[in-house]
Amino acid sequence: MIPQIQIHQQFAQIGLRTDPAQWQISSPSAELNLRQEQPRVEIRQIPGTLEVDQSEAFAQEGLMSIFELTRSEAARASQINFDGIAETARWGDRFAHIERSGNPIADWAWRDVTGPSDWVPALVPQPFSVHIRYEPGRAEIQVQPGRVVLDPAVHLPEVSFNLGRVERTLLQPSAVVVTPPPLPGLLVDERR
Repeated sequence: MIPQIQIHQQFAQIGLRTDPAQWQISSPSAELNLRQEQPRVEIRQIPGTLEVDQSEAFAQEGLMSIFELTRSEAARASQINFDGIAETARWGDRFAHIERSGNPIADWAWRDVTGPSDWVPALVPQPFSVHIRYEPGRAEIQVQPGRVVLDPAVHLPEVSFNLGRVERTLLQPSAVVVTPPPLPGLLVDERR
């Protein structure tokens, strides 16, 4: 038999443990602040109108309208004024000639009692001869709504990242064992 060298080889065994990377992303909700300005309201009131037409009632009674009556009374007052001035002038002449017969003071007093009397027209209109027209007032309302102001508060996303790890462990080292052939005359102690 030919002596042979024996070679035993043992490969290394490596253990790997991996921790994957961890991502965390959180995005807080945005906050929206909403503010509305006060609206503007304008109210304008237009008053109603009332018209009373009595011209037909005056015509039925044979009376003048208020405008014609005013003109007539102004002319009458002016005439009474002129007549009064003439009468006063005549009474002045009488007082100046007091030597004449009669009692001028008693005549003056009698004039005030028998003078022209003022009159007030009485009007009882017939039904439906006075026309009344009423138009109610109205209100105009204008509303201008207030502006809406949006004030958003946006939050940035929060990102956290942990790197992954790889841990390597040596389970078995690599080794090469060479066993030479036994040589004659060499004693090997096999007690070990």
